[in-house]
Amino acid sequence: MKFVIFSPFGLPSAIGRVTALLVAAMVRQGHTAVVVRTEVEAFIATPTHPCAAPVIDWTNDAAVREAAGSADGLIYQIGNNYNYHCGGLHWLRRLPGIICLHDFLVAHMFAEWAQDHRDEACEILRNWYGEDAPVEFFSPTNQWEFVEIATRHYPMTEWVCSLGSAVVAHSHWGMKRVAASCAGPLRVLPLPYDAPGASSSPQRSLQTERLEILTVGHVNANKRIDSVIRAIGSSDVLAQNVTYRLCGRIEPAMAATLSELATAEAVELVISGEIDDSGLQQAMHRAEVVCCLRWPSFESASATAIEALLYGKALVVTDAAFYGELPDECVRKISPDDEIAELRLALENLLVDREGRVAMAQRGQAWAVRTFEADGYVTQLASLARDTAAAQPILDMTAAFVGYFEGWGATLEIMTAKQIAGPLAIFEGVHPLMSETPPDRLASPAPSDNPSRSS
Repeated sequence: MKFVIFSPFGLPSAIGRVTALLVAAMVRQGHTAVVVRTEVEAFIATPTHPCAAPVIDWTNDAAVREAAGSADGLIYQIGNNYNYHCGGLHWLRRLPGIICLHDFLVAHMFAEWAQDHRDEACEILRNWYGEDAPVEFFSPTNQWEFVEIATRHYPMTEWVCSLGSAVVAHSHWGMKRVAASCAGPLRVLPLPYDAPGASSSPQRSLQTERLEILTVGHVNANKRIDSVIRAIGSSDVLAQNVTYRLCGRIEPAMAATLSELATAEAVELVISGEIDDSGLQQAMHRAEVVCCLRWPSFESASATAIEALLYGKALVVTDAAFYGELPDECVRKISPDDEIAELRLALENLLVDREGRVAMAQRGQAWAVRTFEADGYVTQLASLARDTAAAQPILDMTAAFVGYFEGWGATLEIMTAKQIAGPLAIFEGVHPLMSETPPDRLASPAPSDNPSRSS
């Protein structure tokens, strides 16, 4: 099969790293691929991940249409960052395909897109969330007010998934909104990822007198770094025996605030800032424990958590969303409702019980190596591309009928009335993918047994 993959592809992009892994697996399986870079102009000239496939820019209209015209499957890697995904969004609205959804909340991407499409954006908000939605969505005056209202009421999951012919997600927790908005086939598949610096057995940390705890990624409030500092500071045994390191982009004001907090709590905090892949590998080798807390949590999957597991590190996560679906025996889970107290107990236990810490890391690494691999993902994509092609005539026919009714002025009440919806149910029996709730629609296929990068 021939795939065209619309994806950010610069080196800082974790999704680009996923795409490179998929292309390599496609080549191994005898498929061909073309990558269409989707970043804004300022990013699109940056170096790319190594790749065996041709790479073209989304702005090259003729080349994109030529590649798509001979493709068996169009794959759109979509996350919540407009600067990385504007080109994918552009072509998704013109050439629908399979969406690989990396974030169940895409409100930030929608808000950026809406700056040049305000009237259309308001209509989309009204259609999905009601007449008051545009005013409420655009009213927040700061970032965290926006996150709060978007998380609770306007994630825009439905908007982006309704543009696709099919959707792949990487955890189950947000699939209800996906299923409500995409009429095509759906899959939940483990995100393929790798850890180039890891070995086949859990990495031993560089020997130091203090236990090193690591958090990776752009430092912001939802990573709960202040909670980790407070948890360490509330425990004499932790404060005396733990070093807490941050690796990732950090604003000067945030660095100053966290440094002041660490000083007040007598916590040894090391802020490494943004580092390259080699530096990140060294940081992973030094660390014994990785804290990957997210609250609120938006991701369909976390490259950071997966990479830590692949490195064989003891992983501490928030008991929510994707993180809550990780096996209990492979990670330590922290409730967001009692975060600091639970963190303190978990970190004290990991500090004191070295054998238990290493055993959990070994279990996590073995499970992650089996689960987050690219070959099974590509096999499922090929199957999904065939299923999507088979379902498309039915979807087109149904859309045509809906268009007729809308043209006649049908309201939602009329469209869902038994007299209308009943006869249309005949299409549910045409293809198993079109039944209302197929038995395996939201189930992950059995497996063959987002780090400091942006999404």
